[in-house]
Amino acid sequence: MKQRILTGSAIVAFLILLFFTKNITTYVFDAFIVILAMYAGYEMSNLLKKMGLFNNKWLIIAYPLVSYIIYRLSFNNNVELYYIIVMQIALVILLGALVSIICAFSKKRVDNEIKTRKLKYTNEQFALFKGIQTIFGLIYPGLIIMLLTIINNLESIKYIFSSFDGFEYSVSLFLLVYVFAIPVIVDTFAMLTGSIFKGPKLCKKISPNKTISGAIGGFVFGTLAAIALYFIFNSIDTYRLLFIEINLTWWKMLIVGMISSVLCQIGDIFESFLKRKANVKDSGDIFPGHGGVLDRFDSHIINILVTFIFLLII
Repeated sequence: MKQRILTGSAIVAFLILLFFTKNITTYVFDAFIVILAMYAGYEMSNLLKKMGLFNNKWLIIAYPLVSYIIYRLSFNNNVELYYIIVMQIALVILLGALVSIICAFSKKRVDNEIKTRKLKYTNEQFALFKGIQTIFGLIYPGLIIMLLTIINNLESIKYIFSSFDGFEYSVSLFLLVYVFAIPVIVDTFAMLTGSIFKGPKLCKKISPNKTISGAIGGFVFGTLAAIALYFIFNSIDTYRLLFIEINLTWWKMLIVGMISSVLCQIGDIFESFLKRKANVKDSGDIFPGHGGVLDRFDSHIINILVTFIFLLII
């Protein structure tokens, strides 16, 4: 427990320092996003492989870097958001298709791989499944995490979000704090309320330590944290003007907070499900006491998607 607390404190301190760099440049946070996505992709590739879902690890690891180049070029050339997202999705599909094509033209190597792993696939089936499984690893977590690039660079893409003109930095900071703070609150209070009240298990076969009382606690405190975050930022003149400009009210934050508090826990359970299927305790060991990047940021990945949709709505 002591090691877990120390590691958690170090992660929080690092993230706080990271937020301060936004006063100077967005590139430091961008670099963090890319590295986070690459390492999470590495862990996901390993999990999939241990589940018997073979994929191209190197493409999954490299994707965030290629994705970032596309984002940066798009921002610099005033490309519309619709086209940026289409390009990212097309890149994911293209890379998956590339994996299948490479397998189709590497018959001898594929034969050896099928024989070594004692699989009951034809070469064509193996090629197709490997491409599809690579696409899954590219989307979760890579594609989703890289959406943070858009949130972090609202200053560079104000041509898209014209309603944020003059508030770009404020919006990006508020949304980034929301992305990282809410999952921490949900996870922390789910663990605390679960350990205090105990009671029936939420999903015993997937995650035996989770309780229904813990899930309710995480939901309640996560929702309250979203509202508290709104009022904290609303007490600052710049943000009060921003919230008026985009018609953001406390009850809208209540709804978003409720959605995040539920989906963050689903994201946590989903990652536990993958680990069960892969027969491993943790996705990695980069964080002592916490496991891997996916172990620590599983809830955040889902909250990134929620926050991005929230951005599009506001």
